[in-house]
Amino acid sequence: MSEWLPVIIIGFAIALVLGPVMWLKPNQRDSRLADLRGRAARAGITVQIQALPEALGEGTAAVYYYRWKDRKRLQIGWKLQRQRITHEMNFAGSWDWGNSVRAPQAAWQQLHQLLDSLPADCCAIIATDVGLGVQWQENGGVKAFSQLSESLAEYTPLIEESVRKISPIKLPED
Repeated sequence: MSEWLPVIIIGFAIALVLGPVMWLKPNQRDSRLADLRGRAARAGITVQIQALPEALGEGTAAVYYYRWKDRKRLQIGWKLQRQRITHEMNFAGSWDWGNSVRAPQAAWQQLHQLLDSLPADCCAIIATDVGLGVQWQENGGVKAFSQLSESLAEYTPLIEESVRKISPIKLPED
């Protein structure tokens, strides 16, 4: 037994060193999320973590923001959220406004098209001063990310112009 004691002590010491190191190593899901968010950063998309819409329960999901080209005079602060049920009174099927602020009606056609082009696990569209954001539960991997980023790149400029407040034109005085 005495000849095994040094081997046991060395094995225990190695376990003490490797245990915490293995805890620091990211798991497969964390590595996948880091890859998706790295791709987003390289594409100029800002990622923030926010609470899920109330209808979807508790928890959080990432919001991928495509920045506005010109943030001046935009009508923002509105949010479209996925609802638990599909209803004809909703904005679009299972999507409805998340607060009392709605996007200008001029943007509704582009919003419908954006909703149709997004991955299935998207749960909100948010217009803030950061940009136009899509809350996404980050399932579907690189293929779903490509679909999301292409949709944001295509529809953000169109929606941006549709939600811009029109300045009154001043006529010259006689």
